Amino acid sequence: MSNVIRGKRLETLVKRKPAGVSQWSIAWRRFKKNKAALAGLVIVGAIIVIAVFSPIIARYPLNYLASFNEEGRIRMPPSSKYWFGTDYIGRDVFSQLVYGAGNVLYVGFGAAAIAMSLAIAIGIASGYLGGLVDNVLMRITEIFLVIPFLLILLVFLRVAMAIAPSGVGSLTMVTLMIGLFSWASNARIIRGEVLRVKQNEYIEAAIALGASKWRIMFRHVLPNVLHVIIVLTTLQIATAILVEAGVSFLGFGDPNSVTWGQQLQGASEAVKEAWWEGIFPGLFITLLVLGFNLLGNGLRDALDPRLRE
Repeated sequence: MSNVIRGKRLETLVKRKPAGVSQWSIAWRRFKKNKAALAGLVIVGAIIVIAVFSPIIARYPLNYLASFNEEGRIRMPPSSKYWFGTDYIGRDVFSQLVYGAGNVLYVGFGAAAIAMSLAIAIGIASGYLGGLVDNVLMRITEIFLVIPFLLILLVFLRVAMAIAPSGVGSLTMVTLMIGLFSWASNARIIRGEVLRVKQNEYIEAAIALGASKWRIMFRHVLPNVLHVIIVLTTLQIATAILVEAGVSFLGFGDPNSVTWGQQLQGASEAVKEAWWEGIFPGLFITLLVLGFNLLGNGLRDALDPRLRE
């Protein structure tokens, strides 16, 4: 009888045994406890929603001269009719901000995709292969690190303007240039993480089993540096958004695309007379960059195994 009771108790304990928890579940649980990271996620999510549903959210069509056509005036102050006022040619600032959100995110995500693709390939190859490959790739990386990034970007855009005036300063060109010149620091960080992962026993076991270098790099090394890559990607998006805003403010952006940097550039001529024309695009840029930074910091705390309790 006692054996039967003991067996039932053992069966109950086995049924109650919790299932294994993945590292992503642990990371999400840690992320939810970080209020600053959740605030960043809300900010970024709100801007993405605005970009996706811009035709619905905007009060006027893209580039529509609202106050000029309806009132015969430009630079109308904020009111119930024009929430953020109108700009130097009579366009509704709020509507332009809404339509510009998509272009801003296009630059941010596009440039980050290019930069991180280069950083991942170079960082993993350099860190794992070592030797001559490491020396060559790191010397190239150092060259890109010492290049004055913004100056070179402006020079390239100016040269492109002279060669092909019709395609100058297109948003895609700005995105491509930002991505091609902003990968170096991320590559060095990824390389350092690969050097740490490379010393683990499971890498030695994979080598002993005869796995190829490419298989080890992409099946064993890459998944274990993914937490670093995710964090760097969020920060790279924020950097690309700031760079595009600076380039557009200096007059090197795409004049045919609506971006928040372009709005700042148009507002720079009348800061005192029409403060609303520049303050709202600047506020949106600040909020979006802050959101990505908070999100990146939260992801770092949640995904880094060395910071886990």
